[in-house]
Amino acid sequence: MSFISSIIQNETIKNLISKILFYLINLIFNGLILRSINLNIIGLANIHLELIYTTILFLTRESLRHNVPKLNNIHSVYHYINLIWFIISIGISFISFIFLLTLFIRMNSSNILLIPYYNQACFMYACAAFIELLSEPFYLLITVTRNYSINIYIQFIASIIGFGLQTYLIINNPECSLYYYGIGYIIYSLIITLSYYIYFLKQKKEKRRELFIISSLSDLLLKPTSPFVDHKLVNNTLKFFKQGISIKILTEGEKYLMIFFNLISYEEQGIYHIIYLLTNIFPRLIFSTIEQISLNYFQQTFSRTKLNENISQNYFFIQDDQMLVKRRKDDQTISRNNYQPPTPNGM
Repeated sequence: MSFISSIIQNETIKNLISKILFYLINLIFNGLILRSINLNIIGLANIHLELIYTTILFLTRESLRHNVPKLNNIHSVYHYINLIWFIISIGISFISFIFLLTLFIRMNSSNILLIPYYNQACFMYACAAFIELLSEPFYLLITVTRNYSINIYIQFIASIIGFGLQTYLIINNPECSLYYYGIGYIIYSLIITLSYYIYFLKQKKEKRRELFIISSLSDLLLKPTSPFVDHKLVNNTLKFFKQGISIKILTEGEKYLMIFFNLISYEEQGIYHIIYLLTNIFPRLIFSTIEQISLNYFQQTFSRTKLNENISQNYFFIQDDQMLVKRRKDDQTISRNNYQPPTPNGM
């Protein structure tokens, strides 16, 4: 238990520090951009287009990230990798649908017609989401082995480089700002994906197994296993997906209302975004950290796999989930052998 607590504590501190630095960098970049472009572009990019990006990633990967199993053998790894690629293929359909939906919103909004490079920006945000999804197998496999620091460092470096270049391009070319917003997200997602693949290829075979469970890129391909995926893991993933939809609506439902019903102008959305950045830092840091602590604790405390039944023939091992509700057979036998009927005197 102390080992688990130390892991959670170290991960929580690193995660919290990275989030604080990320918010500070985001505030600095937005402050520099605010002096160069008008609020219409800021509202369209940070509310309208960014919601496209986050919605695609959320629908595709969030349920898997909240349902990381413990894998004890190579067959489970193959089942898990098959499920990851299956979810990513579904993400392509989400990207196509949401991209067409954003083009439909343009056709029904006269305000967007006045802003150049809207179609190109929509396409680049969708492409950035797809590129980042290609890194998801490595992210999840690293999470399985509890090497969380790698994910944190890669995301932090990608944020500095990608959004730093985005800010520089927008300041020097404000007339093409919406276009460079999309370029920034493309750079950010490329750095994340390439960093995982380069880091994997630079490691030795033994180190790859330690960090990623697999030892070569061929292990990352789809495998014709039977069954193709772990059905219990699929059911748990669907449960997390349904819960995630309600959480997404509760946390960012106002943004969907602003976009689909045109409740406020893009200039007012830009003001909303700036206020949101300034007032949402500490509540989001606190609650997201608590959520991450709880998630890590329950994932590392309660196993979702069966223990190996061949470790010892004298013990009857059962699934961890049933440990508190199912008695061992040898305990029941001992109870029956030691049972003595009460005497008339109760002695």
